[in-house]
Amino acid sequence: MRRCILAGVLASGTLFAAPAQAAVQEVKGRDTLDWDRPSIAIAPGDTVHWTFDGTQQTHNVQPEVGATWMAASPLGTPAAPWEHTFTTEGTYTYFCLVHPTTMRGTVEVTRAPIVPETPPPPPPLSQQPFANDALGALPADKIARDRTKPTLTRVSVRRVARGARVSVRVSEASTVTIKFKRGVKVVLRTETSGNGNQTLTVRDRRLRAGRYRVELRAADVAGNTSRRRTVRLTLGT
Repeated sequence: MRRCILAGVLASGTLFAAPAQAAVQEVKGRDTLDWDRPSIAIAPGDTVHWTFDGTQQTHNVQPEVGATWMAASPLGTPAAPWEHTFTTEGTYTYFCLVHPTTMRGTVEVTRAPIVPETPPPPPPLSQQPFANDALGALPADKIARDRTKPTLTRVSVRRVARGARVSVRVSEASTVTIKFKRGVKVVLRTETSGNGNQTLTVRDRRLRAGRYRVELRAADVAGNTSRRRTVRLTLGT
């Protein structure tokens, strides 16, 4: 009897295929200030994995302004990988906070059949650049016009248990270098990246009781540096 039922199902062609497994699509952020795949199409349940391997500039990935479908990834040099699983159909726009003009991308989530991308054929060898051709040149071409220096305001350094809390407002996306000095000796050096109000709590056994001079300076991706700000700090026992 069971053989007859199976034969009938096979004959009618009503066997159901197993559901397709969710896929992971990778998008790479590059120091040419763009994404290698700025527009992709995926199915609901698929995951997009953003990476920044080999980059030497500050990047991140975050949804369009006002959107809440994904949390923004931390700024980093290089930035840490980030991923998001899309469950609802629609078109989602994202960008890099530091390079919002050129590093914009879209993810289209649809249940329609997706034709795999076919990479274009490589150019002839005579037109392919050598690896050394672009070292240090491509980012400079795009950021050379930026001559505005970042500024640091609302600088505050307060003592906390076993360390200090540094607060500062940065005028643009930058890396802020913070040095704790006793005399001419740098006891501790740390960094934070971002723009707007930044707060960093520093706890380190090298910060012993005594008087310190805390120096802060910001540098943006174009290499412009802010005026150095100095704050006095006394740590107790």
